[in-house]
Amino acid sequence: MSRGTTALRPTRPSSTTSSSSSSSTASSRTAVTILDFPSIQRLIRAVFRSSRIIVQQVEVVQGCLNQVYLTRLADGSSLVLKCPPAQNIRLLRHEKHFLETERKTLETLHEYTQIPVPQLIKYDSNGGALGSPFLMTSHMPGRRLSEAAPYLTASERITIDHTMGTHVRALTALSATQFGMTHRVFAKKGSNSWREAFLSLLEATLRDAEDMLVNSHSESTRYWVGKHAHHLEEVTEPRLVAPNVCNPENILIDEQTKQVCGLVGFSNVIWGDPLMSGGMADGSEAFFAGLGDHPARTEGARVRMLM
Repeated sequence: MSRGTTALRPTRPSSTTSSSSSSSTASSRTAVTILDFPSIQRLIRAVFRSSRIIVQQVEVVQGCLNQVYLTRLADGSSLVLKCPPAQNIRLLRHEKHFLETERKTLETLHEYTQIPVPQLIKYDSNGGALGSPFLMTSHMPGRRLSEAAPYLTASERITIDHTMGTHVRALTALSATQFGMTHRVFAKKGSNSWREAFLSLLEATLRDAEDMLVNSHSESTRYWVGKHAHHLEEVTEPRLVAPNVCNPENILIDEQTKQVCGLVGFSNVIWGDPLMSGGMADGSEAFFAGLGDHPARTEGARVRMLM
């Protein structure tokens, strides 16, 4: 979900909000305009089917690929509204399905885990009154770990790492019937093997680079991955993998207890090898204690982690 540091900027009624985003690659999609205050209030009233709801403030969350708005209501509650990027932003192949992926992931986590994540309020792939796709969730209070980290004691950080290990264990315990990107798996269009899914994901990434005329040594990468691809066949059960779950931008810390109080950023989730999950490559001892064990140290596991 997030690319870079997150900041907030207030938006006043009747003013037009703006959004920052970062570079990506190719794709055509529904035209999206920047939302203004009246449009956001009309949308929220339509979602809750109440004309009595009053939006007091709208803030644009900076540093995100999608357009993200934090709305504060008169009753003291807050909502998060996410829309596709502005029309002039070109997307990587996997980024076209970020909103749909987050919706499916949040539904799954609420149903099968106790992980503290935002509550899904509304997802509309067509846009309805808005005219473009959108995702609306509850807002989770807390300070991002990226901001809180300098003020944490060693003991507090150990507790946080241990908690993240337990959350990653809960995530990777979830399984599906197919491998691949979340939107394809839920549409029953996923792959029957991790090897097939991984090579497809890799090829999409290399083509993204080629589209941007970036020298990613594509042929060399294809050769060496192909040479070791048989190790991918060791993964026989698709598990939920959130590569960015341990990104400090996505971990919320309670400012009083200094403990993890929420996780956000589930727009990039796949079903595949648990070794691809966030934290696996560089987790601390406390993280792996929470996880329950270190990753297997077999040759195949080492090769897959290097991939």
